Amino acid sequence: MASPDDIDEISDTPRPLVVRVKLNTVADVQRELAKLYRLARAKKMDTSEASKLANILMLIARIMETSDLEERIARLEGQG
Repeated sequence: MASPDDIDEISDTPRPLVVRVKLNTVADVQRELAKLYRLARAKKMDTSEASKLANILMLIARIMETSDLEERIARLEGQG
């Protein structure tokens, strides 16, 4: 049941849940993936939901790695 603080007073509907997770580095993403695994393994989260979130996290990690490689290549090309 929603508490009074979770209800939008104007529309009288539940406010969306805001979850903040630090995902600034691949290590941050790795920690979040491990957390999802532990939650699913302990049956505290549905495995299909954990799988969906894990796939999104893997995409984020790949984008970070690609971005890092692009930056390194640009620096190397700038030195030559």
